[in-house]
Amino acid sequence: MVSVLIFLGISTFPILSQTVIGPNQNFVWEGFSFVFPETVVVKLETTANKKLSVYPAKRDGFFMVVRTLPWNEPLIDKFLWKESVFTRGTEPKEIQKTVGNLNFQIFQADQIRNQNALRNQVWIGLDTKPGLWIWIQWKTDRKDLTEFFESNLFLPL
Repeated sequence: MVSVLIFLGISTFPILSQTVIGPNQNFVWEGFSFVFPETVVVKLETTANKKLSVYPAKRDGFFMVVRTLPWNEPLIDKFLWKESVFTRGTEPKEIQKTVGNLNFQIFQADQIRNQNALRNQVWIGLDTKPGLWIWIQWKTDRKDLTEFFESNLFLPL
């Protein structure tokens, strides 16, 4: 049955909406504000937890996945996802950062995937309710993106 649905082009994933957002426009989702460095397509999806996916509309370079989670602390047993995010990551780092009045635990690692040098960051809100989880991946040759994401300009708090 599922293969028939896929063959017919019918999606079995419930996408609530898809929107184009211009650069530097404030986008609010679940009470959290985001700004993007270029025009993006934003997809709101329903899963076990709420999920926002962000992709560039015009050129390749980065993607972002934002989720709300039922927990808001990076406990050791909660990090089973860490290996899947940082597959063969090099120079992994773990830092804490305060943005506005929110504290984040940030995991960062570089990796080579499909002959692209990539930077991965996972931001976990330490004092957000619901729990906030942000996964950002961008090509390291896009210096504009490195400055944008590492200076946390995507969180206009």
